[in-house]
Amino acid sequence: MDSQTVAAVNRLRRLQEQNLSNIPAMIAQRALGTFTLQEDAPSEESLGEVRVLVYPQDPFIGEPEVRIMQKRDIRPGLVNSRVRIRDSRANPAQPDEDGNYLYWPDTPEFDQVNCFYYTTFTLRMYERYAQRELPWSFPLPRIDVDPHIGNGANAFYSEQDRLIGFYSFEANGQSFNAAQSADVISHETAHAVLDGLRDLHNESFGLGPSAFHESFGDMTSVLVALHDDSLITRVLNVTQGDLRIDNFIAAIAEYLQQSAQQVQEHVEEHTVYLRNALNTLKHMPFDALPYIPPNPETELGRESHNYSRLFTGAFYDILAGVYDHLRKKAQPRIAIHRARDIVGHMVVCAIELGPVGEFDFSDMAKAFLAADYVLYKGQYADILSQVFDGRGILAKADAEKFLSSLKQLPDL
Repeated sequence: MDSQTVAAVNRLRRLQEQNLSNIPAMIAQRALGTFTLQEDAPSEESLGEVRVLVYPQDPFIGEPEVRIMQKRDIRPGLVNSRVRIRDSRANPAQPDEDGNYLYWPDTPEFDQVNCFYYTTFTLRMYERYAQRELPWSFPLPRIDVDPHIGNGANAFYSEQDRLIGFYSFEANGQSFNAAQSADVISHETAHAVLDGLRDLHNESFGLGPSAFHESFGDMTSVLVALHDDSLITRVLNVTQGDLRIDNFIAAIAEYLQQSAQQVQEHVEEHTVYLRNALNTLKHMPFDALPYIPPNPETELGRESHNYSRLFTGAFYDILAGVYDHLRKKAQPRIAIHRARDIVGHMVVCAIELGPVGEFDFSDMAKAFLAADYVLYKGQYADILSQVFDGRGILAKADAEKFLSSLKQLPDL
């Protein structure tokens, strides 16, 4: 069977497993496990800060840097209430005598800490945007993370195994591990977060939900990077404050992907592309798209990773548009922080307002317009409409008609 047939069989198997399971009981268990009227007071042992050493973004393009975690989010053995390290190669890292995790690269402990930090950070970022605890798609509180699951040039999220896994590979005599890339870690964690918000997206046979899953991963990588002050400083210096100039924030795991394309140890059902959010891709009719185009880095195809770049490009255009709007009255550093959070809140709200099952990118574009209307009273509707129209995702006339229908809704 080819990879498309295998993927379809796996989806059917998961759907069959769900149909045979006691879904209502699982939902009830999840609700009981996550709902609380009042948080328990943190213990004294959980208060304080812990220092960890991580790569700020893609590895091998800079030195690792020290970052801070809340003590309640990192316990000995690299576990917290939502994430747990389960390493196939080594025992989980332990803190030093000062309670910190300052391991250097080229050790399995560094990979573990790097994975743990960005998996936790990504989840907490989206919980902040959602203003509530976000469940995984399975009725357990923790997801496992394996930084050394095998050899190959990729990473994955598995709902069935309740696992995020990272592969290692060699190119030109140099070792690479996907667990050292903040972009890759946040991308894969985003799959798990979206699966918890909209479980059916991951079971879809349609291009829209599967491509949006990939796009959401890349959008997440951009948002996580824009939470790092050292990266913000660098990107503002490189671009002189113009986010529409090609930059390392928009290029997702650029160095790692360039290296991965040089090896043959690629993992089935995962496709490596240089996924630059700063692109000019436009919508094309489905029947006119090849599955894999002759030049996949610059042309659109029906393969979900490839096609995802259309919506990711629109997302980045919106981010840059909001940033440019805010820059009129604020300094670039302030504007980029505010734009990041405006768009981050918009993304989560759009997912929760958007379609549950099958959809195409025009449906998700409408969900973004609805999110802007709910959150910001339509303040950024012109930016959204212009971007989606320019990308061919949603015509401006259709956007205006949809916005008009929103305004007709009764107040609740």
